Amino acid sequence: MEEKIIFDKPEKERTDSFLALHFKEYSRSYFQKLAEKEKITVNGKAVLPSRKLKQGDEISVIFEKEEAYEGIKPEKIKLDIVYEDNDIILVNKQPGIVVHPSYGHPSGTLLNALMYHAKGKYIPFMVHRLDKDTSGIIIFAKNEKAKISISKQLQKRAVKKIYYAAVKGTIVENRGRIEAPLGRSPENRKIMSVNPAAKKMAITEFKVLERKKDCTLVEVRIITGRTHQIRSHMKYINHPVIGDSQYGGPETVEGKEYRRQMLHAYSVTFTHPKTCKQAEFHAKLPADMKEIFNSR
Repeated sequence: MEEKIIFDKPEKERTDSFLALHFKEYSRSYFQKLAEKEKITVNGKAVLPSRKLKQGDEISVIFEKEEAYEGIKPEKIKLDIVYEDNDIILVNKQPGIVVHPSYGHPSGTLLNALMYHAKGKYIPFMVHRLDKDTSGIIIFAKNEKAKISISKQLQKRAVKKIYYAAVKGTIVENRGRIEAPLGRSPENRKIMSVNPAAKKMAITEFKVLERKKDCTLVEVRIITGRTHQIRSHMKYINHPVIGDSQYGGPETVEGKEYRRQMLHAYSVTFTHPKTCKQAEFHAKLPADMKEIFNSR
């Protein structure tokens, strides 16, 4: 299968990074492997994955079926399955587990667990991601049709995602909307920030659920799907996520210590790829967040 895309962004971007963001069901390492096999061309010429794209470039990608998961070994890892049918499987990801094998995390990932669960009957296609230390609901497709359907819904922002978060301090407003562009931080390239060079507009909406002594519990909806969007936007309004030291969040609240960001993908709503009916699913909070959210 061959796909052609025109790169229309004003700022330059690595070929492998752009393709991984555009085709969310495939990883960056997958496109690096395709580039090595000269399956990716820019303006008719084979390129390295690090090649910087500029506005107007025509990218051609020849996909290799199921190559994205070559070498991923099945591993018997406990799964919290929220829902499963012949087309999709939704999992409540626990904090601390990586979604896809990568450098530094060659095994022990959610995909390794799903490959074991599938027992060779299907390939669990990844259509979106969650950070390692973010818990909550994540969708996988079981076939090509479902993968394409959900990927297109994500690209058109037709998938509604709701997160729960515990953030530092007291948010005075009952509701809020953050509209601020995100880009790599000039001081630390590993994190995203609102800065003068940021180009990608990001929109986050939040609603206060409860105010406590040292923190606020919020329900967050992301309109756009940028990397670390909630974490960076909450830092931008001076209410970083508790436990998120990378973004300035406190690791101790009311005498209790939290070593990962208190961020949970609580629900997801989308159109089912086969029935074409709206489907909504929820994921229970993990133990560490229950401590903060109490009876929620």
